[in-house]
Amino acid sequence: MNASAPRDVPDRPVRNFPSAFRALARDVLPSPAPEPGAPAPASSAGTLDDVRAAFWQAYRHLFPPHSLAAQTPYGSVVISWSLQDEPQHPYAAPVLLRFDDALVDVMRHADPRRRQRIAQNHEPTLREGLRGYDPFARSPNARVITLG
Repeated sequence: MNASAPRDVPDRPVRNFPSAFRALARDVLPSPAPEPGAPAPASSAGTLDDVRAAFWQAYRHLFPPHSLAAQTPYGSVVISWSLQDEPQHPYAAPVLLRFDDALVDVMRHADPRRRQRIAQNHEPTLREGLRGYDPFARSPNARVITLG
């Protein structure tokens, strides 16, 4: 293994997907509200920035209400949820949203209403990417959808 490679990146596929997603989900769960007047906390891994949060809000209705979304260090968004009555596969196969750099740049410079419209305009692409998606897939294969 290359000495300059990040230590948290496995050199082979993650076999224990449910525990890996649980670790990711810990970063997404809401933290306690800061006290008034306290400095803003530093952004934690998995927290969605304003651009990705706009996409998640626009697409949230396409996923179960208890879905979790987390931002990867590379700017993609991972979406998954727990599967009830599935002891061998407690989490759905994840959906990974990748964003074109130009789209992210346009979203950064847009006001909140325009961000919402831009995200909604990309919903057909997401819907098409989800066609045939099986959250109960036996192996933890992510569905990768690129927007932009």
